[in-house]
Amino acid sequence: MNETVRGFKMDEASNEPEEVKEVFDWYKENFGFVPNLAKVLSASPATLRAYWLTQTQLSQYGLLTAEEHNIIQMAIAVENRCKYCASGHQMAGEVFFGSAEDDLIALRNESQISNEKFDALRSFALAIYRNQGRVSDDVLNAFLAKGYSKAQAIEVVTNIAVKVLSNLSNQLAITAIDEPFAPLAKGLFE
Repeated sequence: MNETVRGFKMDEASNEPEEVKEVFDWYKENFGFVPNLAKVLSASPATLRAYWLTQTQLSQYGLLTAEEHNIIQMAIAVENRCKYCASGHQMAGEVFFGSAEDDLIALRNESQISNEKFDALRSFALAIYRNQGRVSDDVLNAFLAKGYSKAQAIEVVTNIAVKVLSNLSNQLAITAIDEPFAPLAKGLFE
């Protein structure tokens, strides 16, 4: 059995429960492989499905764009020093969302994004996370002034929640970084 250094599974068993198979099949169809994160989370089918369903709900019904979801999640991954997620979101930004390379490098280096709206989103997400949601009226109003809505502010919280789930799971399990984005993990947080 393929495992993390802490003994969490990182393979696909032929006898996976149907609720896990459905998620694995979705990853294979959409990404061409099952990410190690999904394999680790599959130890708890409820956790795997909570992660996957939250991400798919954000994608299907979210008020923020896919690129904006990725910006929030990459900012939180960097904040949490999760190499797995930070490098995965950098690749997603490059491959799936057409993010500007400079924006992704800024996120990775914890510096200001040149796109003012995206930088306001990043700053707001970090303020929410660092202050456990207790932000001032000024912080909320600065976010709203960039064209975002209160509904999107709540969606920022959802993005943070799903990213904390994956970041902490990866840190606990010491999940091996998938080959497609492993080169992007080099030099992170060193």
